[in-house]
Amino acid sequence: MQVKNFQAFLKSYVEFLEEVAAGESEKHAAILSYDAKRLDKANSNQQALNMRLAKMEEQREAEQEKAGFGGKTFRQILEKLEGQERTEFEQLFQRFTQAVNDIKYFNAKSMSFAQGGLEILGVSEKKAVARPYGANGKRPEGAASTSLFEKQV
Repeated sequence: MQVKNFQAFLKSYVEFLEEVAAGESEKHAAILSYDAKRLDKANSNQQALNMRLAKMEEQREAEQEKAGFGGKTFRQILEKLEGQERTEFEQLFQRFTQAVNDIKYFNAKSMSFAQGGLEILGVSEKKAVARPYGANGKRPEGAASTSLFEKQV
């Protein structure tokens, strides 16, 4: 029963990751469009998704532990499964991997484009460290609270 609960959770997690990948794709398109409002909206959406991602990852670890797969990789989990259950998990893991790869791809493309733009403007990477939110989705102490696009240059 716990394995079925884990499988159900993984299905929702994979669907969420696919949503994150679509958000990364939109963010990349927004960067390429040079539309500040569109980019600001895409960034806000991504920040919200990043906060949910951290919570979902914690929940995945808990659900994986309950199912008896604590600390195991996808491959190790598959080795313990058989038949239809294994097939269903393989499909989920493939979708999971594809979503993560899509996220990485669009993020790398966006970062490359943004860094190229900063270089054209003569801004070094060391000067461009304004990161209003960390990887955990929280604003560091002393971080500016206004949007990059609201500032006058």
